[in-house]
Amino acid sequence: MSVGYPIDLHTHSLRSDGAYEPTELIERAAARGVTIQALADHDTLAGAAEAIAAGERLGVRVIPSTELNTESQWGDVHVLGYFLDPADAALEDRLRWLRENRGRRIELMVEKLNALGYPVSLERVMAIAKGGSLGRPHLAQALFEAGHVASYDSAFDTLIAKGAEAYVQRIGLTPLEAVQLVVAHGGVPSLAHPFTVVGLEELMPQLVAAGLAGIETYYGSHPPTMTATCLALARRYDLVPTGGSDFHGRGDHGAPLGGTFVPPETIPALEARRGRRAAATMTTAVGGDS
Repeated sequence: MSVGYPIDLHTHSLRSDGAYEPTELIERAAARGVTIQALADHDTLAGAAEAIAAGERLGVRVIPSTELNTESQWGDVHVLGYFLDPADAALEDRLRWLRENRGRRIELMVEKLNALGYPVSLERVMAIAKGGSLGRPHLAQALFEAGHVASYDSAFDTLIAKGAEAYVQRIGLTPLEAVQLVVAHGGVPSLAHPFTVVGLEELMPQLVAAGLAGIETYYGSHPPTMTATCLALARRYDLVPTGGSDFHGRGDHGAPLGGTFVPPETIPALEARRGRRAAATMTTAVGGDS
């Protein structure tokens, strides 16, 4: 197995839409030379304790994180929340609400697909998820198995693409609410894969005002121009340039574990932001400096 870069701040396990159990994911990362890894499953921290335990055994520092999908006119805006507490009951309540909405959304998409003549079993979709937070990747796998699409990846461009007949809009957080949720629970929010955002230049100042601390600058599918754009935005808004593989282990999505360079100074820079935005927000709320 080839060796990758030592820092990967965007990975997924079976607790959401990844292909591997948290322990196996950390084992694979360690074998590729990763020493600092963020497990950022969608809308859940359920795999964090297992991943941290595996990391302690294998010499990988695991940062408990989550990736929050949002729904708005700004396209696919995803917010990564770093350094969150898996034992935070209030945060878990909010994440559970998001997961329940994700599950109901997939149920509705299955109903639409069946009505359109593409029969797929909800039970099979749930079996593919193996108890993780349901999402379109599980539905894509079921569609591929049923022979309704040519490949797993093509499902996202056809039957369950945004705007397709079987697509169902998310019910969840707005981008600003996602950033605020991470800040309110002591985490550090970073904008994931900014190329999926519609109107990035217009949205950025709003996200920063809400407490955004980082922007995913180093990403496998970023052309050099996008990386340069993200670096410029990081300088303009005093954000930490983050990065990661977005590894799922399904289809062609994302890069290999540790497959994207992330500067070593990213970690202390993110750690320095812990609580900083929240403190600034509280100061503003009580009237600022007197």
